[in-house]
Amino acid sequence: MEQKLTKKDYLDILAFYKIKVKKDTPFNKIKSKAENLLVTKLCKCIKKVDMKNNKSNESRAIAICKNSIMTKKNLGFYKFKCKKTARFIKKKNNKSRKKIYKLLK
Repeated sequence: MEQKLTKKDYLDILAFYKIKVKKDTPFNKIKSKAENLLVTKLCKCIKKVDMKNNKSNESRAIAICKNSIMTKKNLGFYKFKCKKTARFIKKKNNKSRKKIYKLLK
């Protein structure tokens, strides 16, 4: 199951990475800043793991980085791209805007 992220969740993500945000910052700016931070961390991690393993298996690198960056923080995502600009991609048949979500235990 998945649950929508709140403003507090996005602020917690930014606080975890020690990024300060003003209190009067709008929600959409906080959301985009947190999403960009997570996806760039994910893409950088995948590239580093690939380099260490001589580009042997990209799916292994994705699994390692997804676990360390997203799953351990109880977050999930549908798709992502690292080409040109790194970004999360929302679910195709879903009318909502959510790209990342909270994992329920």
